[in-house]
Amino acid sequence: MNKVVSLLFLLVLILASCKTTNKSTAATAPIDDTISDYSFRKIDRDKELFAAVKEIVPLDTAYLTKDTLHILTKKILGCDADNFKLFWNGASQKSLPPQTLVKLFQQVDAECKEQHRFHLTYNITPLQLKQDTATLNADSSFSKKLLLNIGGYKRSVKYSY
Repeated sequence: MNKVVSLLFLLVLILASCKTTNKSTAATAPIDDTISDYSFRKIDRDKELFAAVKEIVPLDTAYLTKDTLHILTKKILGCDADNFKLFWNGASQKSLPPQTLVKLFQQVDAECKEQHRFHLTYNITPLQLKQDTATLNADSSFSKKLLLNIGGYKRSVKYSY
C-alpha cells in the first residue's frame, strides 16, 4: 500500500512539472513588432535638406539586394513607415571605390506613442555614378562599385551595379 501511494504521488508530481514547463515556454515567445514597408521608394536628392538633417535614426542593420537598400531600425518611437525619407546631396568622394553618404530622416508623429522596429526599402539606382564613354574605354579596369555610408550606421555597404 505504501508503494502505491508513493508511486501515485510521483506520477502527480511529474504531470504537474510538465504543465509548468509548457506555460513557461508559451510566455517567453518573442513578439515581432517590425513594421515592414516594401514600396521601394527612391532617394530624395536635396542638398539643403541633406545639410539640415542632424538627428540620427538608430539603425540595426543595412544591406543590399541588387538595387534595393534594406534598412532595419532599432526599436524607436513611430507608427508609420511613410514618415521616413532617405536624403542624398548628390556628391561622392573620389576614392577607390568611390564613396557617398546618405541620411535617414524620420518625421515624428506627435499622436504616436508606440515603439516599433522598421524595415524600410529604397531603390538606390540614382546613386550609380555616371561615367562618360571615353573614360570607360580608357580605363578598362573601371568597376561599377560604390561604398554607401548611411548616417548613424557603423559600417559601409558595398554597392555593385
